[in-house]
Amino acid sequence: MSLTAALLVADPRVPTGAHAHSGGLEAALGDGLDPEGIPSFLRGRLASVAFTDCAIAACAARLASAGDLVALSRLELEATARVPSPPLRDASAALGQGLLRTAARMWPGDATLAAYRARGGPTPRPVALGVAGAAAGLAPAEVALVSLHADLSDVAFAAVRLVAADAAQACAWLSELAPEMERAAQVAAAHAAEAHSNADPVTLEDLPSLGAPLIELRSLIHADREGRLFAT
Repeated sequence: MSLTAALLVADPRVPTGAHAHSGGLEAALGDGLDPEGIPSFLRGRLASVAFTDCAIAACAARLASAGDLVALSRLELEATARVPSPPLRDASAALGQGLLRTAARMWPGDATLAAYRARGGPTPRPVALGVAGAAAGLAPAEVALVSLHADLSDVAFAAVRLVAADAAQACAWLSELAPEMERAAQVAAAHAAEAHSNADPVTLEDLPSLGAPLIELRSLIHADREGRLFAT
C-alpha cells in the first residue's frame, strides 16, 4: 500500500499545476546556461532548495500524522521564510493548494487533511506535500523522496520543451541522481525526526535552510519576461 500511495503522490499527471513550472530552468537558460549544464543544474537543486523542501515535507508528514495543526501552521512560516522571492512564494502556494485539493479527492476520509484544508489560507508546496503524504500513509522518508522526485522531475521534463531534450534523456538524468536522492531523503527524514521530537518554534527553525540565491534572483526577472513558457 505504501508503494502504491507513493506512486500516486509522485505521479506527474496529478493535477497540481506543476507542469507549468520549470524549477528555474527556463530562467537559467535565458541567463546563459548551456543545455549541457542541465545535469549540473539538477544536482545543484538537489543539494539546495530541493533538499530544504524535502526536509520540510518530511517534517510536515510527521506533524500531520500526529494531527498537530498548530505546529503545521508554524512550519508554514518556516517554509515561507526560506523562499525570499515573491514569485516563487506565490508559485509554491499555488502548487500547495492544487496538491491539497487533489489529495482531498484521493483520500477523502483523512480527518487531518480535511481539517487542515478547511482552515484556508496559502499553503507552501512542501507542507502540503507532507500533509498529503501522511494522508496516503507514507513514512517521512518516503515523503522526502517523493518531494525530491517531484522537484527534479519538474526541471528534467521542462527541458524537453525548452531545449527539445529527448524525454528518455530526461529520465536518464533522474535515474543517475536516484542514489543521491535516496540518501538525501534519509538525511532529510532524520532532520524531521529531530525537529518533531520537540516541535517548538526553536526546533522547527533548525530544519535545513539551504537556498539558491541565483534561482531566487532570476525568478524576479523571469516573472516580468514576455513570452515565457513556464510560470517559474
